[in-house]
Amino acid sequence: MIPKELEEFFGKEGGHSLIIKGEPGSGKTTLALEILNHYRNDMRVMYLSTRVADGVIAQQFPWVEEVIEIKKNGKKINRENLNKLEGLIEEGFVKENITFTEDEAILEVGEILPEMEKIYDFVESESDKKALVCVDSIDGLSEKYGIPPERILFAIQKDIVEPGLGNIVFVMEETSTKDIDYLGDGIIILQHEPHNKFWKRVAVIKKLRGAKIKKPRYLYTLDNGRFQVINYSPFSLDSKKMDMTSLINFLKDYSSHRCLNFSISDDFPRELVESFILSLSNISKTALIVPPMFYPGSMLEKHASEYGGDIKIIGFGNDRREMYLEGSDMLVEFSPDMVKYYGGEGGSIIISVDSIAHIYGDLKDLPSLIKDLKELGNVVLLTPEGYRIGGGVDYEIKLAVIEDLPVVISDMAYGIKTDNGKISLIPLV
Repeated sequence: MIPKELEEFFGKEGGHSLIIKGEPGSGKTTLALEILNHYRNDMRVMYLSTRVADGVIAQQFPWVEEVIEIKKNGKKINRENLNKLEGLIEEGFVKENITFTEDEAILEVGEILPEMEKIYDFVESESDKKALVCVDSIDGLSEKYGIPPERILFAIQKDIVEPGLGNIVFVMEETSTKDIDYLGDGIIILQHEPHNKFWKRVAVIKKLRGAKIKKPRYLYTLDNGRFQVINYSPFSLDSKKMDMTSLINFLKDYSSHRCLNFSISDDFPRELVESFILSLSNISKTALIVPPMFYPGSMLEKHASEYGGDIKIIGFGNDRREMYLEGSDMLVEFSPDMVKYYGGEGGSIIISVDSIAHIYGDLKDLPSLIKDLKELGNVVLLTPEGYRIGGGVDYEIKLAVIEDLPVVISDMAYGIKTDNGKISLIPLV
């Protein structure tokens, strides 16, 4: 999945060029291939690597074997700027490729820049579809022939892009070069750095000539050799039923822990906190819940009936229930006998720590309570930032927000994506 801005950019009439810049390992090639893959049914696509053979690329990215196909024959391009490039040979920029016979010396211009000739031939191929070509990388061509990269880019821009004959994606390894940026119609910079247990990868759209940039920054991942931006859109469980299959499958892997703690940042979406509660109750089939301060138990009951799982709410404050916490003694009011009487055995006991702290004023008895409740079933804690449990937790999962993207950090890190009524966890690698 590529940013929507790039979809609109290449979908416009005419030719367009995009420069992809980034440090080694940032995913420049992966994004370039993903763009080709996205448009392969609408355009004729070609991938030209100046560093690695197509066979090696296919080994690294098995999914692109159908993408990098080449066809030939067809319409003509004015090669004025390519010919000027090849004229640099006479100025000493490029080593001549000359064949000597008895009577003459033949200068084989067509073989001087074979990669460039290959691009021009491909764009000239007869077809109703426009060409989309990726050059990976422009630096590689520059080094190979001793020609400044801006001269190569300028020739292709003038001969192919500006006449509207094709679209070009240029991969650029040198991120600090600014004198070439003005030549391309668009620039996207890929940034990555280690963050906690994963790579924080951010795609920054610097410019897209003729297209609106609604969102200039995207978090993305390179999971399984695919470039995928991760978009999260807030939702309401009252207005739309969400498919939580991905979330349920993820939580099943941690259901064996007797006490699982979710450490939740203050800016983590509330609708996702409820989604975690509903998914946990779906797994255990029955759940006794002390709801968060910010989420009424009546809402949980309403949504649980739609998503499966039998839940019972423990009341406090103005929410009077069969099992009600007065706030006098945590270990007495929340004793295993009381829990067993109202909630039974074998299910999950989900406790929002902010509510317990509000009811009892402190958490000094919480470790003892956890120890007792583990005898009845799995204990799940929902702990906002700033609260200290004190002990009894077997495993912790962090729920945080990075660059406006909700993430789940456990043994791995996952970005949470919402799309087409589905909640998906995407590995951040």
